[in-house]
Amino acid sequence: MNRREFFLGTLSTSALLLSPKWLNAATPYVASAMLMDAMSPLQTLDGFRGSNEIEGDTHDEAHEIFWNKDGFIQKKGGIPAVSAEYDVVVVGGGLAGMVSAYHLPANIKVLMIDGHPRMGGNAKSQRFNNAYASQGSAYITLPEEDGEVDVFLKDLKIINKFRLNSHEDEVITMNGKFKKGFWQGATDPAHAEEFERVAAKMADVYENSYPDIPWYPGMDEERAIFNANDHISFKEWVSRELGVIHPHVAEYLTQYCWSSFSASWEELSASQALNFITCDMDGIQVLPGGNGMMAQAMFEQLSKRKMTMRAPAFAVDIKPEGGSVRVCFKNEKGQLESIRAKKCVAASPKMVLKHVISDLSTDQTTAMKGMGYRAYMVANVFLKKKIPSPAYDVFALHGKVPTSEYEDSKTRVFADITFADWAMKDVAEKTILTLYIPLPYDMAQQYLFVPNLYEKYYARVQEKLLPSLVDLGLSWGDVEGMRLVRYGHALPVAERNGVKSGLFERAHADIDGCIHFAHQDNWGNPCFETSFAAGMLAARKIKGEA
Repeated sequence: MNRREFFLGTLSTSALLLSPKWLNAATPYVASAMLMDAMSPLQTLDGFRGSNEIEGDTHDEAHEIFWNKDGFIQKKGGIPAVSAEYDVVVVGGGLAGMVSAYHLPANIKVLMIDGHPRMGGNAKSQRFNNAYASQGSAYITLPEEDGEVDVFLKDLKIINKFRLNSHEDEVITMNGKFKKGFWQGATDPAHAEEFERVAAKMADVYENSYPDIPWYPGMDEERAIFNANDHISFKEWVSRELGVIHPHVAEYLTQYCWSSFSASWEELSASQALNFITCDMDGIQVLPGGNGMMAQAMFEQLSKRKMTMRAPAFAVDIKPEGGSVRVCFKNEKGQLESIRAKKCVAASPKMVLKHVISDLSTDQTTAMKGMGYRAYMVANVFLKKKIPSPAYDVFALHGKVPTSEYEDSKTRVFADITFADWAMKDVAEKTILTLYIPLPYDMAQQYLFVPNLYEKYYARVQEKLLPSLVDLGLSWGDVEGMRLVRYGHALPVAERNGVKSGLFERAHADIDGCIHFAHQDNWGNPCFETSFAAGMLAARKIKGEA
């Protein structure tokens, strides 16, 4: 069984088209082409250039809703009467929400809302002529042949657009200089066996004791494997299983944890970290524009259905009422609007839902409050010329292990560089470098809205990226500009004991059989595969198949 693969051989794709008797036939809904384009996860820009306007999260009314919901509702005139009814409402238009909507029957009445103007959540992309750039999540792992993810990608007709990236000849930068063959000891050939020893251990874990996430009841054997190392940190596991490791390898592992989880290897569950890194080292696959292109493919398919998508539409109050759900949201005009649905897919982070869902049980509220989230930024640097991509994802090492997430993340700036055009085999006219900038410490969100944030990070990127540009035969004069995206609560913290203790399950427990949760934070596991599993499972529950 491959990484986070599940349900293999359980229900056929054709079964997904069946629907229980309570579902109603929808009335047609047709949105204007301009409106749909504005909501698209893929944004087409009219020029190959940077911008000093920060994209992504904004400091708006959402925080007032979180901390003073009753006052906000009162200010808006109170919760209005229900104005429309649906079979299903999907609250959140990220990957998990879109997957759940995609796997619902096409002939029912569905409403999907998202608080951001564009769908896609943390999976968005931009296009500049024939150049594509990711604004968030970058890749997926290799799916099981004929498994649910594989079937899904084939159904979207994007399976052949991926490019496989093998980590056998891992390319990294060491103080700005590109080096190929990290796991063969490229940064310290005299001690190559120390690198090879760690790589061999990771391969052994992947083949013989891979910690699959326990998706649903019945996966007892897989859960036991996961739980065995969920209560210890990844750093503790490395020390126990490998002893003292080469400092370059230790630095690589810390940078990997920063990039993938926005957290330190001292706080991450060993099982969560191994779930990621051992599979990634086996190989990943990449779309032009990253995972935003999967979101775009789903968006295009969903827009052809008899369903309604609305954005920006921020959920203010979700309330289960007698076997149905009333959802009040701030609509595109800033006014409150209420609808009723027979079922709800809550596809937003729990740190939002704990404020939005009314009448949560004490246990579920406590579990949601016990979950942590981390901030993240992504910078796309536009070059004036085209250069060949030396690799796809290149981790930026400095020759020493970080000792402070707060201080070192400021001086290191980015954890890794991706070459945006690698997935298209360098066909774009010019090159875009995508820099992943984790903020792997609590309360980093408060720094995302300080004055001159763009100027601050432009200067930091310039300083730390310049040595790599020089190694590529470039200078800062070859940079056209930079675009910066911020996410205040991008990633759930894959903390120790979160799965074993049942914390995540208590947080995402179904409510009254009518509210089902679908998000990467269902298991504290920030990746597409978890979003996919959660979204599909929610859809199956709604259809009475799980």
